[in-house]
Amino acid sequence: MRRERGLALVSVLWGIAILSLIAAAMLSASVTSARIGHNTWNAARAGAAADAAVNQAILALLDERAAQRPRVDGTPATLGFDGLAARVWIEDETGKVNLNFASKELLQGLFVSAGLAGGEAGALADRIVARRGDPNDPRPRLAFRAADEVLSVSGMTRALFDRIAPALTVYGKSGALNTQVAPRAALRALPGMSETAVERVLERREEARDAPAAAGGPLGTAGSDFQITAEVSADGARVVRVAVVQFTGDAAKPYLILAWR
Repeated sequence: MRRERGLALVSVLWGIAILSLIAAAMLSASVTSARIGHNTWNAARAGAAADAAVNQAILALLDERAAQRPRVDGTPATLGFDGLAARVWIEDETGKVNLNFASKELLQGLFVSAGLAGGEAGALADRIVARRGDPNDPRPRLAFRAADEVLSVSGMTRALFDRIAPALTVYGKSGALNTQVAPRAALRALPGMSETAVERVLERREEARDAPAAAGGPLGTAGSDFQITAEVSADGARVVRVAVVQFTGDAAKPYLILAWR
């Protein structure tokens, strides 16, 4: 009888232990599920705020009021959505070096400013220009449809591309560089542009921002291209949205989204 009671006690203890393990597993699963749900909610909330920030930037570029014009030289601004802070950068693509239209000299200057030797930089610029085909073709094709396609050109390394990527574009149809909105990396590409000269350009740009806004229409004029970047964090979840927008001048369809990621 004592032996039977002992076996019964052991069986009960084993049963309790198994039930405890099952309860612990269920509790852990519930906590994990709740955490995943919380993270998913925060990611969705941050994503919605980032999308809203991009759309707000597009509306600002269409605003005809001079005092409401946003900066388009990549200077960050902060917008608020649903209690979240969104950092937004707007970049006018005319301030970047266009892989499809920039001159050899401008390309070479960009590569030299990124640390490439003069001879190597010139040879790489020649290969990029050669990739474009006949410049007199009445219907030229775009040699590069995305900036990272330049990695397929012999001599372009990932390290070099990462250094110059902020100054590159494939949007627009001009090889000229708009110094009024160009980032520092692009300004350094200009022939004969010293670091002191770059600083002077940036200082004059800031001084111009303090002057009264000139009258005029919206920045988003027909054929203009802008890259808009929005970054939002929500309780550990971080979302970065990047859009390239082309304005059409058509009131019915005022802009096109050329890229969205």
